[in-house]
Amino acid sequence: MTDYLMQRNGVYYYRRRVPDYVAHYDPRTFVRSSLQTRDRREAMRKAIIHNDFIEEYWRSLIRHRGELTPQTDYKLAVKRAQTFNLSYRSAVEISEAPIERIVNRITHVTRELESKDTVKAVLGGINKPSVKLKDCLKQYWPLAEIRLVNKSDNQIRKWRNPRQAAFLFFTDVIGKDRRVEDMQRADILKFQGALRERIAKREILANTANKSLGYVKDILSCVALENEIDVNFRALFEDLKFKMEKNSRQPFEASYVQNTLLKGNALAGLNDEARMLVFAMSDTGARESELIGLRRQDIILTGDIPFIWIQPYEGHALKTPHSERKIPLVGASLHAFQQQPSGFTRYNTSDVVSSTINKYLRENDLKPSPKQTLYSLRHTFKDRLRDIGAPEEVIDELMGHKSRGPKYGRGHLLEKKYEWLKQIAFEITK
Repeated sequence: MTDYLMQRNGVYYYRRRVPDYVAHYDPRTFVRSSLQTRDRREAMRKAIIHNDFIEEYWRSLIRHRGELTPQTDYKLAVKRAQTFNLSYRSAVEISEAPIERIVNRITHVTRELESKDTVKAVLGGINKPSVKLKDCLKQYWPLAEIRLVNKSDNQIRKWRNPRQAAFLFFTDVIGKDRRVEDMQRADILKFQGALRERIAKREILANTANKSLGYVKDILSCVALENEIDVNFRALFEDLKFKMEKNSRQPFEASYVQNTLLKGNALAGLNDEARMLVFAMSDTGARESELIGLRRQDIILTGDIPFIWIQPYEGHALKTPHSERKIPLVGASLHAFQQQPSGFTRYNTSDVVSSTINKYLRENDLKPSPKQTLYSLRHTFKDRLRDIGAPEEVIDELMGHKSRGPKYGRGHLLEKKYEWLKQIAFEITK
C-alpha cells in the first residue's frame, strides 16, 4: 500500500496509476486524493479504504461497460463517504443532525471541492435508488453467477429458464412497474392465488408452483440485499407452499426389468448408446445427466471392483454436493460400461437421450403404466435395495441423496457398497 502514498507539503495523498485493463473506461492517468493527514500510520489506514473504493469503482465500470447505474452510483457514494470515516446520510438526514456533525462534513467538503463525487458522498447528494420489478432479473443474473460455476451451457439453460419464467409470471400478476421496496404480504398472496388457478386448470403441478414461489423469493431477496432494501421476504413468503401430489413417477417391477427390458430384443430398436444407458441406469440408479456426464477417466473397469465416479468438473456440475459418489458396477451396469468404456459420447444433454428412450418405450408398449418413464428405473433401484434390507444411509449414498441423519466419517467403503449391489444385480445373458 506504500506504493500508493505520496506526500506534498507534509500532507499525504493516495495516488495510483489507472491500470490498462480499465483505462478504456477511466480516462485518467492517475487517481489522486488527499488523505487529509500528516500522520503516516493514519495515512496508511485511509489509503487502504481509498484503494478498496477505487477498485470497487473500477469493477463497477467493467461490470457495466463504463455506464454506471443509479444503484452503483449510490453504492460508490456510500464507500466514498467511508473513506472519510463517515457514514453515508441523505441530505435530509444530514440537515436534521446536530450542528457539529454538519460542520464536520462541510469541513471535509471544503478540502475536496474539486471532486463533485466527494461533495455528493459527504453531503448526501445521491438519493437511494428504487428498484422496479421489471429490472430485477437484469440485476439478479450477475449476482447468481457464482452458482453456475462448472455448469454446462445446457445446465445453465435448465437452471435459468424456470427462474425467468416464474419471475415474468410474477410481474404479470403484480405489475412490472411496482417497486421491490413496496412489496407486501398481500402481493405475494396474490401471486400464490394466480398459481393456485393454474394448478386448478392443470396447467402446472403443485411441485412446479412451489418451485416458482421459491425462485421468486430468491430473486427478490438477492436484489433486496444487493440494494440494501429493508424488506423481509422470508416472512412474506412464509407458509405458502402447496400440498404436493403423490410422486407421479411409478417404478418398474424388478421382475419386469429383468425379464422384459433387459432380456432378448426388447431394446433392439434403440441405438447402442441409448440401449446401454438403460442397462447402466438399471443397476446404478444414477440420473440420466450423471451417466451422460461421465468421462473415460470416470469409468474404472480394472481392479477387483469396477466402478463409476460421478463427480463435478469444469463445464459439468452435479445436482447437489451429495450427488458426488462412487458406484460399483454389477450385472447390467457392468455389461453396459464394458460396451461403452468411454461413456455415452453420442449425447450432449440428458434431455435428448431421455426423450429418445421414453418415446421408444411408449411406441413399443414397454410401459406397463403411463406413469412410468426412464427415470422410473432410478426408483426401481431404490426399491430393490430396500427389499433386501440395505441401510437407509447406504441407499442415500448410492442414490446421491443427503443422508437423513448427521453425517460422520468418510462414508461407506466401495467394498461395502459392492456387497449390497451384488445382491440385487440383474442377470445378463450374453
